[in-house]
Amino acid sequence: MKQIWLLFLLSLSFVRAEELYASFNVEAKMQSQLVLESIGVVEQIFVEVSQNVKKGDLILNLDSKSEKIALQNAKNDHALALVEFQNAQSKMQKFKAVREVIDKQSFEDIQSAFNASKLRLEKAKLNIAYYENVLEKKRLVAPYDGVIANKFIQVGEGVGGVGRVLVEIFSYPDVKLILSFDEKFKDKVKLGQKFLYKIDGEQKQREGKIALIYPSIEPKTRKIYAEVYAKDLKPGLFGEGQIIIED
Repeated sequence: MKQIWLLFLLSLSFVRAEELYASFNVEAKMQSQLVLESIGVVEQIFVEVSQNVKKGDLILNLDSKSEKIALQNAKNDHALALVEFQNAQSKMQKFKAVREVIDKQSFEDIQSAFNASKLRLEKAKLNIAYYENVLEKKRLVAPYDGVIANKFIQVGEGVGGVGRVLVEIFSYPDVKLILSFDEKFKDKVKLGQKFLYKIDGEQKQREGKIALIYPSIEPKTRKIYAEVYAKDLKPGLFGEGQIIIED
């Protein structure tokens, strides 16, 4: 029995995972050219090239004095509409209490006035939402944590809408490794497989998992590409590693 057990353990020692060589380049996980839907003149810019930003940080804003005045007017109209609605609502409740002793036309008139005040209040709410949206479109914010790669606008310059790129940004610390490996391994590499790698010039071994496999083979190099996500690596770095194929 002991001999059988030893043979079994010995057989396990010969079961080894296959290691497939892959080289890689480090790229930002996301790269974006940012635009504004709105038109106007740049009032303030809050970032510089190479500056780190967090998702939601304000990058720049356009002059919005007119829109702020319009929003305040919309809020004033809403306040007046609310007073009118509350007054009409109070009258409506009183008329309902004596509905049986008043003529039908009087009740219908007060009901119409109540419905009209309700619609005017709803319209006032929509106007506030509209101008808040207009103001929001005057602001350019970071869509994710990243680094400002380039600026194409200065304070005082005009913006004509989505046709003009204002700022370039790339994600950081989120990056991706673009792996390349021989096409003959196309059926062996699967999502979730372990990738052990080193950055060129470093001794530290890092680990990741295959997150994406490109669906086609590069015609010139006969290579297949895949992605492994990582953090805190500078885009432009490169290295090599092994994709672990376990039986």
